[in-house]
Amino acid sequence: MILLIFIILTNILVLSKLNFFPYPELFVYPYLTNHGFVPYRDILDQHFPGLMFFPFNLGNLGMDTPIAARFLQYGVVIITHIVLYLVAKKFLGKKAILANIFFALWQPFFEGWVLWIDSFLPILTLSSLYFLKSKKFFWSGLFLGLALLFKQVALPLIVIVGIYILFSKKKQFKEKKFKPAFYFGFGVVIPTSLLFLYIANLGIWKDFIFWTVTFNMTTFAEMGRKYGTLSEWGRVIGVYGFSLFAVLNKRLKEETFLIGIFLVGSLASIFARFDFVHLQPSLPFVALLSAFSVIWLFKKKYLRILIAVYALASIFLLSQFYKGRLGDNVYFFGDKEVKVVAEIQKLSRPDEKIFTLGTLPHIYYMADRLPSGEIFVFQFPWFMTHAENRILDGIVNDPPAVIIRDLTAEVEGLMLVSYMPKISEHIDRNYKVVNKVEEIEIMVAK
Repeated sequence: MILLIFIILTNILVLSKLNFFPYPELFVYPYLTNHGFVPYRDILDQHFPGLMFFPFNLGNLGMDTPIAARFLQYGVVIITHIVLYLVAKKFLGKKAILANIFFALWQPFFEGWVLWIDSFLPILTLSSLYFLKSKKFFWSGLFLGLALLFKQVALPLIVIVGIYILFSKKKQFKEKKFKPAFYFGFGVVIPTSLLFLYIANLGIWKDFIFWTVTFNMTTFAEMGRKYGTLSEWGRVIGVYGFSLFAVLNKRLKEETFLIGIFLVGSLASIFARFDFVHLQPSLPFVALLSAFSVIWLFKKKYLRILIAVYALASIFLLSQFYKGRLGDNVYFFGDKEVKVVAEIQKLSRPDEKIFTLGTLPHIYYMADRLPSGEIFVFQFPWFMTHAENRILDGIVNDPPAVIIRDLTAEVEGLMLVSYMPKISEHIDRNYKVVNKVEEIEIMVAK
């Protein structure tokens, strides 16, 4: 336990020395929801509600400052370590601490310094594995159902685990026939039923289906998909590949297969859009299998050198990583944002609307102002393909007192303003620049 506490504190200490990247969505979505905006109708987004859109969300649960977000990040990491240790005890006994060592080693590297939906998922998926190993099928399903409320990518894992339970050849499963699968499915259904009741109560089925299903499978799949570079995939293969030695450990064959199911099922996000933060849900399972691997390799004298090679390669990768990430910068909450907020609050009253074009989507939360027309969307090209006319109508019918604009803003080489020509033309015709904060123009009506 002392060693576990030391590992956790070391992980937290490392994170505290790194730049911090809390996703703006985690601030602006709860803010708008708590001001009466209806998800998917007024807030156009592709994710399931999670902690952003439900009545109990990050905003009213206390995460309303960057400092609170930082401590939430620490709390998530601490809980993940504890649950990981409990799961590892089920498989490794006294050697369970090895899994925590591997997790602490790679958690910061795979964008553990970022706070996003994926950061929360390991707690839920690890808990599901813990209860599945304990043959508590209902609780295993319940935690995966909760994971689905956070992100649709939990669905492949639910399906795979359900198939595993249904067709497992283990004796105890056979004796109970379909009962384990029924209990698992019942556990999954409870959280998802609450989701459907919530959507039905708001009367937004059409909007919900479009943004979370249709949009994801069409426009986002065509325009928003991001592929990793060879260098990025090389790093993933190098770290994740070491865990494959676990399959050679015949004594842990069934355990390896079970953990492997959770690993594969947790990789769905990375294929939709490649970012290291999307590997966070799968990382604890890689840590578990890496512990299996090092135990097996250590018993093979002629293969122990592979552990040394892995250690040296890890030192090289991590040293390169820390060179570029050490610092105390909090993305989206710097001096520039503070100055823009001051300008907005100087030029508008609290009851007046504002609009941001191509920049600082969370400025509504920071400035305590609402968007014109009471409709909001992150202005990525794949969203604006569907949303430009609705956003324009909002600006025309509910003119903002202040507009902030960044004509240079781009995402993956795509100029954002070029995907909003009607909005840009309307602003040029009716608004003038009165100040600038770096590249951001502060505009008011002519």
